[in-house]
Amino acid sequence: MDMRIICVSATLPNISDIASFIDAHEAYNFDSSYRPVPLTTHVVGLGFIGKNQFLFDKNLGKEVPGLVHRFANKKPSLIFCHTKKQTEALAVELTSTCGSSGNDRDLIDLSKQTSLATLQRCLKRGIAYHHAGLEAENRNLVEKAFSRGLIKCLCATSTLAMGVNLPAHLVIIKGTKVWRGAGQGYQDIDSGTLLQMMGRAGRPGFDTSGTAVIMTDKKSKPAYERMSTGLEVVESKLLRNLVETLNTEISQQVINNVEEAIDWLKGTFFFIRVRKNPKHYGLFGKSESERESYLMSQCMQSLQNLHLSNVIELSDNGNHIRARRSSLVMSRHLVPFDSMKSIIELPHDSGPLQILQLLSEMNGLHFPVRRAEKVSCL
Repeated sequence: MDMRIICVSATLPNISDIASFIDAHEAYNFDSSYRPVPLTTHVVGLGFIGKNQFLFDKNLGKEVPGLVHRFANKKPSLIFCHTKKQTEALAVELTSTCGSSGNDRDLIDLSKQTSLATLQRCLKRGIAYHHAGLEAENRNLVEKAFSRGLIKCLCATSTLAMGVNLPAHLVIIKGTKVWRGAGQGYQDIDSGTLLQMMGRAGRPGFDTSGTAVIMTDKKSKPAYERMSTGLEVVESKLLRNLVETLNTEISQQVINNVEEAIDWLKGTFFFIRVRKNPKHYGLFGKSESERESYLMSQCMQSLQNLHLSNVIELSDNGNHIRARRSSLVMSRHLVPFDSMKSIIELPHDSGPLQILQLLSEMNGLHFPVRRAEKVSCL
């Protein structure tokens, strides 16, 4: 059956590019005026970061109670933090500034349903926190209590915006930079995550309006004012994973030579955006020949990397491309190229210790462990 209608996020401003990519004849844009509950957005610039981003983020917490009192209108509030520790620390802080008296019988009974002392303390005051580090039982307890209206303020990580439908009258996004590890440092949150969090503001059937507040520094304020309206053009991310993507097409025999690889590349969203915004992708020429040369360069670089790592066989000046067994493994199991290269380079007589060490160094195999999942090895 032919696909007739495709729905995409309303936060995508350049929907005409998507229409061109999928060869659609028409594209309709339903903006925020079609939202069931109208949303008002405020971007608050609070000073300058300086040299200490951590200290700036910590000080943002002191501003949250004032924003809750100003915009919540005595209705449920959802406050997004960027780390598990931040959600718990802010929830504890809000118990004294935004919490109830602590004598409510329903809240006291609710608090007895968890064994976590910090969560108990918060629930007694109508405050809670939610993150992936909580056991499923505690997460479900918080979600149900918030849905029933027992919790005034819920501090959560962004995973709540993606996976659980818990709308609130007020959404506050505490800070716009996230720590991505020592290798990457602090980075701005992407527009998709930001708009997902903002989308939790306004409860259909309960509210006639919703409010979202973005807390950032004064320098970043104009950028987030633009981003909050969904006006940031979406660019392609294909170049980041071009090696893996080309390998998948080669393993499925979609691409059998360089010419087919170039033709395949010209059918992507990446190619549409390269023609419209070449400088974003490192192409400073505008002529057709310069664009062809750029595509050939990007394509050959990825194919050569695969060939030199013995993932594919590239021969006859690019007229012949064949997938090796490692190409099929890499594609089938979604193994990143750098990881696949390390596996191929591993000596055939490697023992369990060498294999374990290799696996421990691979990106993508590091997962946080919850307290209940930790096992003591004595």
